[in-house]
Amino acid sequence: MPHTLERAPTGRAKCRGCGHTIAAKEWRFGERLPNPFADGEGAEMTHWFHPLCAALKRPEPVLDFLRATADAVDDRDVLQRHAQAGITHRRLPRVDGARRAPSGRATCRHCKTPIDKGHWRIALVYYEDGRFAPSGYIHLACAKEYLETTDVMDRLKHFSAELSDADVTEILAELEG
Repeated sequence: MPHTLERAPTGRAKCRGCGHTIAAKEWRFGERLPNPFADGEGAEMTHWFHPLCAALKRPEPVLDFLRATADAVDDRDVLQRHAQAGITHRRLPRVDGARRAPSGRATCRHCKTPIDKGHWRIALVYYEDGRFAPSGYIHLACAKEYLETTDVMDRLKHFSAELSDADVTEILAELEG
């Protein structure tokens, strides 16, 4: 079941990491998995990702692919660096962006205290059975202990494209404080 990296022949596939369409002729990473719905042995399915989304959310298959191929891969170093960070810090692939809390009802998964309305929070997801399932939030201040690193800005910006420069500055200050 080798994973694959190819140009998308059409623009119909959606990235499992970010949910956006993978445009025709754009590079896409395919994670090949056993198909639980098919009859017979050896049936498999492919989950498609933008290469960077795969490195951020599914580090093991990306590193497996990069180790197995001698072919030239665009941004190999970037993909390898992000995937290796996800292996080193096991909770890092759970990061799914940063948003302000719309209410004060959510509780931080790390410190178990409420996240106040209007405060920044990091959204988390779990990967189970081929899907990413929402799994709650953490305070920015809890990132260091929960994620074991504060080097999360690339991930936050990637999965929260709507962040302004002012938002990024505010989030960085809170992460470092």
